[in-house]
Amino acid sequence: MIVPAAFFFLFNFSISSYKTLFFLRLIYFLFLIFLFFFLRRFNLKRILIPIVGGISLILFVYGILQKFILFPYYLRNLGNENNFYFQAFKTRLETGRVFSLFTLPSLYAIICAVLILFIFHYFLKSKKNKIFWAILLILGIINIVLTQSFGGILYLSIGILIYLFLSRILSFKYLAPVIMVLFLFFFIVTGLRYSEAKELEPVKLRFSNWKQAYRAIKSSPILGIGLGNYESKISYFTFTGEAKSVYAHNFFLQFISELGVIISLFILLILFLSKKRLKPENSNEKVLYISAFIIMLVYNLIDIGFYFFSAGIITVVLVSQIYEKKNKKYKLNLGILILLSICLMVQTFSDNYQKKASFLLSQKSFEEAEIYYKKSLKINPFNFKSLTGLGNINFIKNNYLESEKYLNRSLKLYPDSAFANYLKSRLDFKKEHFLNSLYRANLAFNKNRLNFEYKRWYEFIKNNTQIELSKTGI
Repeated sequence: MIVPAAFFFLFNFSISSYKTLFFLRLIYFLFLIFLFFFLRRFNLKRILIPIVGGISLILFVYGILQKFILFPYYLRNLGNENNFYFQAFKTRLETGRVFSLFTLPSLYAIICAVLILFIFHYFLKSKKNKIFWAILLILGIINIVLTQSFGGILYLSIGILIYLFLSRILSFKYLAPVIMVLFLFFFIVTGLRYSEAKELEPVKLRFSNWKQAYRAIKSSPILGIGLGNYESKISYFTFTGEAKSVYAHNFFLQFISELGVIISLFILLILFLSKKRLKPENSNEKVLYISAFIIMLVYNLIDIGFYFFSAGIITVVLVSQIYEKKNKKYKLNLGILILLSICLMVQTFSDNYQKKASFLLSQKSFEEAEIYYKKSLKINPFNFKSLTGLGNINFIKNNYLESEKYLNRSLKLYPDSAFANYLKSRLDFKKEHFLNSLYRANLAFNKNRLNFEYKRWYEFIKNNTQIELSKTGI
């Protein structure tokens, strides 16, 4: 079974347009797998109690401070700069949706849902610290409401109901009032986002993204479009008027589109053959973990779930405790886990430098941006965004030879990059290589037809090339 799987993975790698993304995603999933095998050897019950309490206290207090102190402060003191980062930040603040220490309110909502479920469990089981857990529970509920996430309320409702039934705390005669309380929170969130709710915007967004994912699957059903390459390919399957996103908002659809039907069926076959092992031992003692894991599965149906690092880690911890099995032979596993962790940390540092450089570039701090792009490339020389950024800076500064050098390196790594092709087209036009310029402009336009600048440039080059060719009699 390993040989056919490796064979199809090689094919999947060969068709990946951006092979660095393939390796990064592969390293990430391997990290999660080895982390599972490492953690399942330990019973984390005792250590999870202070971890959940400490993390919840930090996140929930900061979430409330963010909503009632930080957001109003930033909105009062923001200027009127007209750039992408400024406008995106201002728009995020104006929604009022808290995200605490995470990147998205929807991601914070799933973290809240899992933490609240654990806190609820500890509140019921605790004899000495009920007041502490009660306060955390209230803070958690306030935070999940402040995320204004419909999904967050859905995850929490499902998790609480499953936990109460599996624990035999709730009987069917009390089901109606519990559901009424859960619906109360749903209606509160609906009220906070009424303008979106009445237009069914969250539902339309997901249906739109699911259709795009289906087109991606249909384009290459057998071998997929390449592990990790969804974000680099999805613009080809996004039509005018549809919601634009680099995510499928469904883990399973994105996973199948990347790896193809064959590998996905192979994974299902492995799960089917392992069905006896999939039944956890002492399941009555693992109700909390099972309920939280079901929350994560539901989350993966309406978002990309396991692709997010924090969601992936939480899921691995839950599954490791569901299938806990003590084993002292973990030296080799730990060594591989450390090696994969180092790779992920190196990539994270490189990405952080690249993001800081891109922000500085948007502020027209070219010298500082160039420094951070180069720092990013020292850590990871395959970071195409940093290469493209340096190409852009040198283009702006009229250093066309340097710009072309960086853009060529970027396009060698990622030939489908719309922005790199657009810049290369501009360079070719300045060198009067009109056919090359047209070719690159066409690539950029086809990669992202929703971008007005790429469309305008492509039409300009197309018309100009026809004029130039007519002069030569071609």
